[in-house]
Amino acid sequence: MPRNKARKETPKRKGFARNINAVLSGKFLTREYVLSNLGFIFFCVFIMVCYIGYGYFAEKNLKELAQSESDLQELKARNLSTHARLEQLKQQSHVAQSIKQLGLFESTKPPVILRIDPEVEINEPADE
Repeated sequence: MPRNKARKETPKRKGFARNINAVLSGKFLTREYVLSNLGFIFFCVFIMVCYIGYGYFAEKNLKELAQSESDLQELKARNLSTHARLEQLKQQSHVAQSIKQLGLFESTKPPVILRIDPEVEINEPADE
């Protein structure tokens, strides 16, 4: 019984080795069924190349997206710090210190409201 198993395994190994030899030598490309389906084979190769190219394209887009997100975070942080600095500069005490350097001072008197009666006509002097 062991002899039968040995005989059955030997032809399979020869067939497998023969197929590998045909693939490596390129003989399988000259067979009739390969030549008749050559258009479909080229189509499959084209689809595989497009799939690989799309993978690289998607990877590049993901890298650009990550870079854009990090740039956005940096700009948000810069905006926040600039806004905080602006709020500090707008404070009344800071403005008062800034105008002292220019020789100006803050008024302690409240502003005066001027009201004009619309019925009274204002005569302007004529330029002569």
